[in-house]
Formats: sequence, structure tokens, C-alpha cells
Amino acid sequence: MPKIYVSENGLNKLKRNLVETNQNLVSLRSEKALAYVAAGDNWHDNPYFNKLEQDEQRLVKKITAFQGEISNAEIYNPEPRNTERVRLGSIVRLISRNKQNGKESTETWEIVGFGETDVSKNHLAYNAPLGVVLLGLQQGDIKELAMPHGTMEYEIVELYPNWEAVPLKT
Repeated sequence: MPKIYVSENGLNKLKRNLVETNQNLVSLRSEKALAYVAAGDNWHDNPYFNKLEQDEQRLVKKITAFQGEISNAEIYNPEPRNTERVRLGSIVRLISRNKQNGKESTETWEIVGFGETDVSKNHLAYNAPLGVVLLGLQQGDIKELAMPHGTMEYEIVELYPNWEAVPLKT
């Protein structure tokens, strides 16, 4: 697995998710043992037991993924922010244009760590589809992205050194 970049909070969240998923697995395995014993010799015909087995496999895969992400995680520091090119930690204002209907909007995003997208905070993970498109662009650059609702065009308007420098929406 390649190296992933996360904030300190992002790494802590991954660790909490791992602990919680491990706890869920322990609980599920206890429940699965009870379902096995209750079914007697016909455990293989027990749909509830079979469901628990599938849930167990799903949790084991999640645990493996969390462990891989944690072991390959590197904490990044967004300071100082890059104001020349969109990088991890950049705060970028862009214009989004729908090529099919011509609608456009202005958005401001902070490019954050792996899996840390939070729309309510205007945080966009660098590994999200839009984050991947924006990385490396500079002011004035335009890039297209095929989306389910049509092709979108993104134009970089400005990069900011901090959130205080971002003009308020009018």
C-alpha cells in the first residue's frame, strides 16, 4: 500500500475506527458462537449464522484496511500553505461549471488528508476525485472531470495562505 497523508486528527480517527471495529468483531464472534451452538448439527442451514459469517468477513477486511492505512500513514503539516500550486494543505477558490447546462458556482476548499473530506468544513481530501483533479493546478488553470451528472469544468481562481485571507461570500 502506498504512503497516505493524514492530519493528526485523521490518524487518531483511523485508530479509533480500528479499535471500534475490533470491538464489533469480538462481539459478533460471540454472537456467532451462540448461533452455532443453538443450531446444533444444522448450522450450515442456519441463515442467521451464515449472515454472521459474512459480517465477520466484512469486519476482518475493514480491520485489515485500517491497519494498512495506519501503518502507511504519514502526518502532514499544512503550514506554510502553498499559494503557487494546489497541494496538500492548500486553500483554493475555484469556479465549477457544468458543461451540459452551463450552471456554475464558486467554491472554496481546503485540501486535507486521506479520507478526511468534510463538506460542512469545506475540507476536501486529496484522494477524493475532485481533490485528485485539483492537485498541481495553479491560478488560472482549468481542468475537466467526468461526473455522473455530466462533465464538470473547474477553474482555479485563487490560492490563500490561510482561512482569514478568504473573502466572505457576498
